[in-house]
Amino acid sequence: MSDLRPASSSISEGSARPVSVPSLPRAPQSSLAAVNPRVCPACGARYPADFRVCPRDATPLEDAPSDEDPLVGQLLDGNYEVVRVIGEGGMGRVYEARHTRLQTKRFAVKLLHHELAREPEVVTRFQREAEAASVLTHPNVVGVYDVNTSADGRPYIVAELLEGEELGKYLDRLGKLPVIEAVHVVRQVCHALAAAHAAGIVHRDVKPENVFLAGPNATVKVLDFGISKVSEVSDGLTKTGAVMGTPDYTAPEQARGDRVDARADIYAVGAILYRALTGRKPFNGNDPMAILTAVLTQEPERPSTLEPSIPLALELIVQRTMAKAPKERFASMELLEQALAPFDAVAGPESAVSPVFVVPASGSGGTLFEEAARTLLATPEPGSMQEALEETSRSVRLARPSLVFFTSLGLFWGFVNLVVIAAGLVRLVRGTDLSTAEVMLSLIGVFATLATPALLWIRHVRREVWPSTPRSLEMSLRLRRSVLYSAASYGLAAVLVQLFEGVVGRNGLGIARPGWSLFAFGVALIVGMLTWLASRSRARQP
Repeated sequence: MSDLRPASSSISEGSARPVSVPSLPRAPQSSLAAVNPRVCPACGARYPADFRVCPRDATPLEDAPSDEDPLVGQLLDGNYEVVRVIGEGGMGRVYEARHTRLQTKRFAVKLLHHELAREPEVVTRFQREAEAASVLTHPNVVGVYDVNTSADGRPYIVAELLEGEELGKYLDRLGKLPVIEAVHVVRQVCHALAAAHAAGIVHRDVKPENVFLAGPNATVKVLDFGISKVSEVSDGLTKTGAVMGTPDYTAPEQARGDRVDARADIYAVGAILYRALTGRKPFNGNDPMAILTAVLTQEPERPSTLEPSIPLALELIVQRTMAKAPKERFASMELLEQALAPFDAVAGPESAVSPVFVVPASGSGGTLFEEAARTLLATPEPGSMQEALEETSRSVRLARPSLVFFTSLGLFWGFVNLVVIAAGLVRLVRGTDLSTAEVMLSLIGVFATLATPALLWIRHVRREVWPSTPRSLEMSLRLRRSVLYSAASYGLAAVLVQLFEGVVGRNGLGIARPGWSLFAFGVALIVGMLTWLASRSRARQP
């Protein structure tokens, strides 16, 4: 991955959520600053006042700043010598520390602020972060090595020291990323969260600020499990109606305060990918409540309209990942990661597994747009993979025009049939043909009858379907099936009518009585409705 330069050393300072845990033991600490007022600017080691040069690297020593943090130079638990401050957030301050016996070992120590250390709920949130992260041993999750309490009663976490930059700051600096780089980063996030989900942990606060690009190769590290939720554990912290997380990356069900599962993290990962690809958050605004309202009621602008270089097949993945309904998203992080693999050239050809971003596996929410996906089954050859992606892009590109075409065809089909039915009923009742005025009245009456349902349908498509590529694909397929099957059944019914009139009824002219038009229309209507309902059932099949 290109140009991921280290910028800072940090561990997360995100929000957290309380759990009921036992109080932490206090460990003694002693001040080294008073007896060692000299500091090495290279390694951060402290020395007595009569030292002039660092014995380790021969760097001239300097006097410690007069306004230096009083914790710098102290020992925590007798093992961790605090070297310097490397960051601060709303919950606490982060320090670089060195192990007193293993001098080459460096750590990040996250210490709660004094005022927050007196709040039991904040302390238990802090402990939750340490517990959740310590359960996971994964190269894409920040390592937590110890948790304890300082002499003044403040809890602290000893974690892996990361050299690099938060993804949030990186995106603020660059705006947006190339497709390959964005996908490469997000796939690593998927790896980390897949491991968390396998351990029964839902992060619930996945955002760019909790994704760290560490080291020269920009290995992704997921941080801050402070408000994570452990499945099947009732700790009194995950309550219906409590909204947790960051509004910009909060799933709709999480914004409503509903109980959430791993699919809330999947939504957040999709929102991160959206921002990385387009340079914009899914919903902009300074008011958190306005953003949460938008999350619940609006669709983000299509990624490809903001950045035309985004492949339409990748846009399909992003929008499916950010679907409003959890059942319409990917069933797991593994499936999402596999779906992104074809767009990650950094990972090499061996990662080009079967692209599953269109056909959900069992339990993932059903086949939302199965016909567009049939060419995306296992295709290990690079050429076949490219053809599959092109076919998906073509299906996405035609989805909205197809939706317009079949909506127009369906409305025209309904209009013509209702006019024929109206004329046939008049003939049955009066036994004569319609006058010119009656024909015009019939046309106007049918048009007025269809106007309101047509406007409601167009409004629904414009608001609920059009902004979403997955929904547009699904709706265009359902509409196409229903219109074509209905028209085909009408044609078959008309042939049967002609057969009955010409052969059974021995009508030499082969002209059907007016009542037969009602029969043909009824057959077409029933077939169309059954096709529509059957397509909906397949789309919602678990």
